Amino acid sequence: MHRVQTMKSAAILVAALALTTAGCATKKFVRNSMAPLEAGIHALNRKTSRNAKDIKSVDRRAETGISEAQNDADKANQAAQTADQHAWTANQTAEKGLTKAQHATEVAENIDNYAPGQHVTVLFGFNRARLSAKDKQKLDDFVQQLKLLKHYVIQVQGYTDTTGPKRYNLMLSKRRADTVVRYITLNGDIPLVKIYRMGYGEDAPAHSNRTLKGREMNRRVTLTVMVPQIPGQESASAQTAGSTQNPSEMQ
Repeated sequence: MHRVQTMKSAAILVAALALTTAGCATKKFVRNSMAPLEAGIHALNRKTSRNAKDIKSVDRRAETGISEAQNDADKANQAAQTADQHAWTANQTAEKGLTKAQHATEVAENIDNYAPGQHVTVLFGFNRARLSAKDKQKLDDFVQQLKLLKHYVIQVQGYTDTTGPKRYNLMLSKRRADTVVRYITLNGDIPLVKIYRMGYGEDAPAHSNRTLKGREMNRRVTLTVMVPQIPGQESASAQTAGSTQNPSEMQ
């Protein structure tokens, strides 16, 4: 009986040892099995963390690239607008230049196409080539009107009546023309280069030399402003000064 009891106790002890040994073996197996898995998880976590950092870096670079691209696009748009403005300005300048060139061409084509404008006549006494105070005033008024013009020349033509030798009358007509030219250049500041003067003597009478009054009217110097037909310039004919018949003192 005692032996049986002992055998039972031994069997229980063996079973307990077996269970204990089996439990230890199971835990070790679990540890050994989990270790690679945990290492893999840790490696995956590290890789995931690196990927997240890489993604954030890519995002930052992408945002920076987008911002730079937008800035470049804005600059390009501003440059395009500036270029358009410059092109428009250049076009306007070209059009103005073309207009000026066309005007210059018209001026060049018409520069020698003169037309008579202002006209004034100064009368002289018999055998005289001297200006009276009224004659000087008339010439002063004539010069003042010339200041309204830019381009002009003046024809100064001297005449006499038929009294006396023809050769003498020719010289006298030149003296009268010279007297007028001398006055308007010295007192009116008219450039001499703008004046063309000629003495015609008793030729081309304005009136008949058979009467006293006619001869008075023929002892004259006429001044005529000749103006080129330039587009945009006011016609000198609009400023015409009529001939005043004012006989000087007779000799």
